[in-house]
Amino acid sequence: MSRPIARPAGRPNILIVMSDQHAARVLGAAGDPAAETPALDRLARSGTRFDTAYCSSPLCVPSRMAFLTGLEPHVSGVLSNDDFLPSDIPTFAHALGAVGYDCRLIGRMHFYGYDQLHGFADRPIGDIGPGWPGAGAPDIGPLTATRGNRGDQMQGSGVGETSYQAFDLAVAEAGIETLAGLCAARDAGGAPFLALVSLFCPHPPYIALPSDHDAVAEKVGPPRLDPPTTRHPALSDWADAGRVGDIGPDAALRARRAYYGLVRMTDRLAGRVIDAVSEREDTIVIYLSDHGEALGERGLWWKSTFFDESAKVPLIVAGPGVPQGAVDRRVTGLTDLTATLLDWAGADPLPEQSGRSWLAPGPWDDRALSSYYGGLMNIQTGALRHRMVRRGALKLCYYHGHESTLFDLESDPDEVHDLAADRPDMVGELLTELQLGWDAEALARRQHLTSARTRVIRNWVQSVAPEERLRWRDPHPERNRHL
Repeated sequence: MSRPIARPAGRPNILIVMSDQHAARVLGAAGDPAAETPALDRLARSGTRFDTAYCSSPLCVPSRMAFLTGLEPHVSGVLSNDDFLPSDIPTFAHALGAVGYDCRLIGRMHFYGYDQLHGFADRPIGDIGPGWPGAGAPDIGPLTATRGNRGDQMQGSGVGETSYQAFDLAVAEAGIETLAGLCAARDAGGAPFLALVSLFCPHPPYIALPSDHDAVAEKVGPPRLDPPTTRHPALSDWADAGRVGDIGPDAALRARRAYYGLVRMTDRLAGRVIDAVSEREDTIVIYLSDHGEALGERGLWWKSTFFDESAKVPLIVAGPGVPQGAVDRRVTGLTDLTATLLDWAGADPLPEQSGRSWLAPGPWDDRALSSYYGGLMNIQTGALRHRMVRRGALKLCYYHGHESTLFDLESDPDEVHDLAADRPDMVGELLTELQLGWDAEALARRQHLTSARTRVIRNWVQSVAPEERLRWRDPHPERNRHL
């Protein structure tokens, strides 16, 4: 990169557009010829794309809560998709609100419980998903069996219309309307704002609108990386639980084409939201996703692993102080973005935050951490304690109860040659770093207690059916069909 991100004059407005399960590599600006992402490519040309950005957990809820709080999952206690973010843990919305920002959340965030704001001043449209564990996924009628995240559910991937697509359109429209009001208030001398507009797609089900599917279908081929002859035992257990063997070549190609179609739709909607502030010189615009998607590479699908297909995220930043047309190749993570948001706003760091601001002086420490504890809703595994550290070109993956793996991504970007047996010195050094403040046995005890608590909550939800405040319901559920 020619120059680092600089501190803008004054306190900028901040627009964050977030998606769910967008693989970092499925982006025109990242060199994927099959990806039709003109809006995000344009954003990358006007700003900086981070090439080596990782989520704190390759799973929706832990990743999102880590980004909001700056805390790794084992610190916040949000380890799985069943876990609540406690209301007394501050988020960057609390911190920015405390220094005068008007913070709004529009769309998906996966909060559980009565607190659906967690520091945001308003949320004009909530989540399409459940507001309580066990409250039930959206009813998508004849498409329910295609919801995804398990091999047998991928057979129905392809072309059609879903409530999830309708939700994303509603979120984009609400985001544009909210931004119009926030910009008018700022221009009238009001507060700077942070708006987080959060979409559901390209998350499963992998069903794309005909126009999006057909625009990319002929460019999308089969996965590039074949399944290995033998898998690491932890990955083998996960693949078996996810029934990836049920996904034959035809289903895989249908799913991949539909996924690229959903990315095309996501780009279009993200572009509309970004256009609402594109003429402003006082607004930083950020695009990111909560985790990636394996998309059949190595015979794996969805998220939940530390391979770059799953753990890396697309991250693009544009606006005042941000170099144009740059690629930042520092190893970074979404909690570093959290720290930078606070820095831009002139807010104090959050207590115990793990991230480092990109604006901080001095040399950058090329490091990112990610953890996975199980808890993907429809792939049933026992509680897991997996952790990854990426330092420079090296990536160590620790699997509790199994051997660790070590990859050198400079010489082996596909992560197919495990160097752990050849580099025990480096394995030991990185394990020491990875386990600093992280105790797998203590986490096992916490998971046992959390699981017991969640069972009680789920039973209560089934019996009482508590209010799901702000949950979005499709006014036209009959739209759910294959086309």
